[in-house]
Amino acid sequence: MASGNAGGALWPLIGALRELPCLSSVQDRNLVVRLLTDRLGHLPIEESPRIEQHLINIVEALQRRPDGLPALTEVLGVLDEGTIYLPEVRRIVAERDADEMWPEGERARLFGLLSGMIFKDLVELYHEVAGVNAPALPAETTYREVFFTLETLNADATGLPKPIVFVEHLAHGRRPELSTELRRWSDRQASRLELITELQALRRAFHAPPPGPAPNEPAYLVLMLRRVGLAGDRYQLCHWMQIDLSEGWYPERGDDFFGTLEGVKRQVAVLIEEVETKWAKYQPDIRIEVVLSGELLNLDVDQWPWEVESTLPVPIGCRYSFAIRSLDRMQTGKWHRSWHARWTVLTGQLQQYGAVDPESARGGEGGDDIRRLVADFENNAKLVSLTLSAPPDGSANGGDEVAVGLRAGVPVMVWHREDCDSEAFLAAARELLHGDGPGTVLQRIKQVRTTAYQSHAEHVGHRLAMLWDDPHRLVVPPDLGPPREANVA
Repeated sequence: MASGNAGGALWPLIGALRELPCLSSVQDRNLVVRLLTDRLGHLPIEESPRIEQHLINIVEALQRRPDGLPALTEVLGVLDEGTIYLPEVRRIVAERDADEMWPEGERARLFGLLSGMIFKDLVELYHEVAGVNAPALPAETTYREVFFTLETLNADATGLPKPIVFVEHLAHGRRPELSTELRRWSDRQASRLELITELQALRRAFHAPPPGPAPNEPAYLVLMLRRVGLAGDRYQLCHWMQIDLSEGWYPERGDDFFGTLEGVKRQVAVLIEEVETKWAKYQPDIRIEVVLSGELLNLDVDQWPWEVESTLPVPIGCRYSFAIRSLDRMQTGKWHRSWHARWTVLTGQLQQYGAVDPESARGGEGGDDIRRLVADFENNAKLVSLTLSAPPDGSANGGDEVAVGLRAGVPVMVWHREDCDSEAFLAAARELLHGDGPGTVLQRIKQVRTTAYQSHAEHVGHRLAMLWDDPHRLVVPPDLGPPREANVA
């Protein structure tokens, strides 16, 4: 039977070694001991015909030396014939050493950053970092296995541990936020080891430009606003940011904000100033979207100032591509199939015409005619836009039409916040949706708002609203759940 010590901390390693064919016989284990002795000098290891006891004797002798267990993994890497068991041995040895190599929690923080990422040519990168004589890894390996194996190897000529060099390689070409967090992890380790100068030299040797998207690529600040509390005068503001969409839609959620509507308005400006400052060197095309609950759809967020303080406030909708999105639909999965289908029709039309096909547009019908609107959407999958006959401000017509459009998957809705019957609004809606002017639909509505701002007079652009809802960029889980971290105004 195994000793008591093996039943404790040593037993996972003994169990993993037990599976290796190159340790199955006494002769095999004695060969490993001789190779270890060649590397480390005399080792007081007692032979035993019982495999568990012999392995315990080997491991107990090796763990008394800082280079003992790493030497064991190197020897086994030479003798092992590519079995599936050696990576587990390396992982266990690396975990035992990691407590001394990294402060508590640092490796878990790193793996949290890398979780879900896809890394191409991982084996090639491993050999580049580990060197030509590195232990072999299977072709289908993971970043965890690479990291564990690198922990068993000696530092490079500069003294930098190979796992830090590996993380620096991984940081290149990633989203700016991820690259920054990976480099911060390396900074903490190098600072603790007094290797900051060596780490900076490694970064200079890469000769790579700062990570980030090309200029004028889309970047998103997505806001979500809903009422909270019994009185109805308090609001929750959530937000997500993403500058680089090259690897897909992975927005980073920030802390929630709670306060009055005036407090929320100021916080929105704070967030816009933050992304302007944070993303300035990348020169992105910043796009701002606000996800609103049904009762707040008519809120004039596009007219809020984008700066916290300014002698000449400029509305958000004049400076940025701005769109309203529906919180109700984002939380209701049973409406998403039609939403995706109509969005596909819309994007096809935009690619072909740069506008919405007039035959795919529908005007609103409230009151007794609301059933006709429902029937038209059920019968015509090509309908992608809805011009409301009344604003969604609590009135029956506007609210009913929005409800029908959301259930039917309509991705685009246009309305005037006060008067949807005016000829000025109807003409503006037609031009936005079907016009052949320059730019996209969202660029055209921005131009209308800018013209309204310039005129400083009554103009349809001051109260023109558009829901532009992309089903591929979700930010709100089906169950929004309780608030996260509260910053109270």
